[in-house]
Amino acid sequence: MSDPTITSQNLPSWDLTDLYTKINAPEIEDDLAKVDNLTTKFRKKYRGKISTLKEKGFLKLLKDWESLERKYGRLLSYAQLLHSQKSTCQERIKFLSDVQEKLTKFSSRTLFLFLEINQMSEKHYKKIVSKKSGIHRYKVFFDKNRAMRPYQLSESLENLLNELGSTTKNAWCKLFDETISGMSIEIAGKKCSLEETLSLFQSPNSRIRASAGIKLAKTFKENLKIFGRITNSLVKEKQIEDNWRNFKNPPHSRHMLNDIDPKIIENLRDTIVNSYPETSHKYYQLKAKLMGKKKLKLWDRNAPFNRRTQPKFSWERAKHIVLESYADFDPRLAQIGKDFFENGWIDADTSVGKAPGAFSHPTVTDVHPYILINFFGNTRDVMTLSHELGHGIHQVLSAKQGETLSATPLTLAETASVFGEMLTFERILKEEKDLTQRKHLLASKIEDMINTVVRQISFYDFECRIHDQRKNGELTTESISKIWMDVSRESLGECFEYDPRYQYYWTYIPHFIHSPFYVYAYAFGDGMVNSLYGTYQSGMPGFKDKYFEMLSAGGSKTYEDLLSPFNLDVRKRNFWKKGVEVLKNLIDELENLS
Repeated sequence: MSDPTITSQNLPSWDLTDLYTKINAPEIEDDLAKVDNLTTKFRKKYRGKISTLKEKGFLKLLKDWESLERKYGRLLSYAQLLHSQKSTCQERIKFLSDVQEKLTKFSSRTLFLFLEINQMSEKHYKKIVSKKSGIHRYKVFFDKNRAMRPYQLSESLENLLNELGSTTKNAWCKLFDETISGMSIEIAGKKCSLEETLSLFQSPNSRIRASAGIKLAKTFKENLKIFGRITNSLVKEKQIEDNWRNFKNPPHSRHMLNDIDPKIIENLRDTIVNSYPETSHKYYQLKAKLMGKKKLKLWDRNAPFNRRTQPKFSWERAKHIVLESYADFDPRLAQIGKDFFENGWIDADTSVGKAPGAFSHPTVTDVHPYILINFFGNTRDVMTLSHELGHGIHQVLSAKQGETLSATPLTLAETASVFGEMLTFERILKEEKDLTQRKHLLASKIEDMINTVVRQISFYDFECRIHDQRKNGELTTESISKIWMDVSRESLGECFEYDPRYQYYWTYIPHFIHSPFYVYAYAFGDGMVNSLYGTYQSGMPGFKDKYFEMLSAGGSKTYEDLLSPFNLDVRKRNFWKKGVEVLKNLIDELENLS
């Protein structure tokens, strides 16, 4: 089991009062009424008039729009964060549902904005966003929206899809969250949450790992019909919408949202898949050798390779290491990061009912982000803390761009998080003098990279196959499970014993449910940051200031413009091979130490 001195310590919980004081605060009803009123006025003021607006009119429209978005975002963020903290609480479930339904109704009144922007003549549009215009800084926003012109529907159909989403997709997502958060797995006489059980895969005790893996599989199997229904329904809904919009293939809509050329993602995917024999396959063969086994159990994938006690971190020590690693790079980063710890912006508890995984929620630009993690005190948790803090710092810096331009494209959203992880890893490795522990740290970093790059690309392949096969009719849970095992074998290699109970592990991956095809963003971010970090280590003049400028730009620039100061071009055929080389070199270093 996890070290009780770590899991029972006083871990921080959110202070959400910067959003609202409580679930029944009168300000919530006041703000819902304001959003109702503002959306009605916005529709009356601008509908049917977008194509006739001049520069001053557009500036006023954008100001009104961002004011509306802040009200909307504050309400939704509060409801989502409360729900994430305890997604099995009926009061919080109802509150989130009620807020989503009301906001969906209100937002339907403003969908005309994006349709009318796309109906503007090219001549008028170019004049509005010309370099001489005060609107020019919003050109990226407009260009991204206008790229969707071929795939947009009529206003009535867009409203229909928007309102149906609150009772279809949202309902399936909530059912998934409630099912996952409500899981209770008994390990050694103790009731464990999903996150607690998953953390046991890092135990040095093989019996504990096996017990956790087998009992978790049993729990997944017991809920298999629910997960199968959720997956079939959501994939079919996406298929219907994609057909109406004439998207070329299932991932196409995600590429459009990311403003990324599909050929770049194809190149990324092929480079990673072709590297499997030299990365994941080679590493797990080495790991099996280090653990004295011919083949590994699937529960051993993230296990330490010896039974020696692995390093444990208190919350205070983890906080110190992460902030110091950021300060080593630039004290400005550490100062922003310090605010998260001192002001109650982090929830690190591991209570039952809490959402699994980790995230940094940006909320709205006039408040601040909130970070959720499940902290058990192992090395990987320290890296997760560093990762999410990187997201949070990025979100703080980009907030000055305003609601419309602060959100970074997913392709670059992992930049500060992965970069922060690398800073923290380098500091921990530098301080560790014990050879065995250094090998453990190297292995942990390699596994993090495999989980970020190899596993996420295999997840992308899994999604592609599921969505393609769903076109031919309903998928049985057996067929979904077979696809899962197929991509697992391809990505992990033949040094594992493929226990048939592992076939149910596709059920708990939240990205498949909440954000289809999101997963390649992790591999994109890791590969891109490896090149960025290499540029930093090479001593590029002014790198730190350029890095701050990139994070502060948020979504106000394209990814090409954001990367050009570092002489990085993801369109180059061999770009992703540089990131793969970093992983291969770490594996070679561990092999040499061993």
